[in-house]
Amino acid sequence: MEEKKSPLSATIGLVLSVAVAVGLGWFGHSIYASSQAAKAQAKAVEEAAAAAAVRPVTVETASATLKAINPPQTFMGHVEPIQDVDLRAQIDGTIQEVAFTEGAFVKEGDLLYQIDPRVYEARVAQAKAALAQAKASSENADRYYARISKVDKRSVTEAEVDQAYANMLEAKAAIAQCEADLKSAEINLGYCRITAPISGRIGQSLLKKGDYVSPSMGTLARIVQMDPVRVVFSVPDRAYLQGKTVAGSQGLASDAIRAQIRLADGTVYAHDGKPDFIGNEMSMETASLPVRYAFANPDQLLLSNAYVTVLLSEAKPSEALTIPANAVLANATGDYVYINENGKAARRAIVIGARLEGMVEVKSGLQPGDEVVTEGVVNVIEGANLNVVNPSPNAKPQAAVSLAK
Repeated sequence: MEEKKSPLSATIGLVLSVAVAVGLGWFGHSIYASSQAAKAQAKAVEEAAAAAAVRPVTVETASATLKAINPPQTFMGHVEPIQDVDLRAQIDGTIQEVAFTEGAFVKEGDLLYQIDPRVYEARVAQAKAALAQAKASSENADRYYARISKVDKRSVTEAEVDQAYANMLEAKAAIAQCEADLKSAEINLGYCRITAPISGRIGQSLLKKGDYVSPSMGTLARIVQMDPVRVVFSVPDRAYLQGKTVAGSQGLASDAIRAQIRLADGTVYAHDGKPDFIGNEMSMETASLPVRYAFANPDQLLLSNAYVTVLLSEAKPSEALTIPANAVLANATGDYVYINENGKAARRAIVIGARLEGMVEVKSGLQPGDEVVTEGVVNVIEGANLNVVNPSPNAKPQAAVSLAK
């Protein structure tokens, strides 16, 4: 028998049907409205882009040019004197004179300290007297041996002749001993004058006139050579291999490598360096190679133990295509620029390389002479009309207005 639906069930089914129909209608209307809004927004963007493309954008441009771009590798180094000397006394005595001004420049051979020489002069005189006596004794021994060796063999014994010969040899040995004593006394007398073994700037003096000095006192003063000097630094293994690639078999010692230094105030030193020492072993602790370059120091700007930045670069770098760094834009796909192509902006993807002094190397994407947008580039879009207002190359900067009365 077929079941009959109750009036309540029929009513509920009708209500549900109506609700589903209404929901589907609302959902469809929402989708349609969203689609229309998206179309309207896209149209507005297109219209804005079209308007922007029509309205000129004021920009400045620069040409891509071939230029020697040579970014240096930097290393931390410190200045060392090529020669330095600690002055020490070789004898005991009293300082008779301090013949230099502390901190002054001294030349090789200049007198620095004078030790009282009287005791040592007396010792030289004694040594000379002893030498004269030894020579006299030797002459007497020579004559005696000459006489006794010529007499009749029956008048002297063989032992007497041998003794005379031995006395002659002893006299000659005594002369040699006295000559050595005299030489030693003269050397000690020379030590009374302490002179500069090198040219350079001398530091503070430990002693003053009247002070007693002896070899055990240690350093009396220090002389440091000022010109030239050398800069010591360490080159990592990777940088060393790059230098070998650039310079060939000579590596960092080749003229193909240019060595400069940057001073503490940021300025680049006026004189280039020359290789002084290249190590033959890498450090196991730091994987670096010790290197020294010598630098002229006529103005004494480089002082011993000062820290400087060493700049190593190619002496004769090859040319590369360069543009101003502020022309380069970037997004998720890479670097790009806008170029002026018949008065309109054209976007070009580029591959960049080294950067140096506000310029950037372009490895691909541009040709020499391409005019890239440098100023106002943030307002540029593809196809926009460009109003190029590059300043005249002969324009002079406007003079500053003084507010002083």
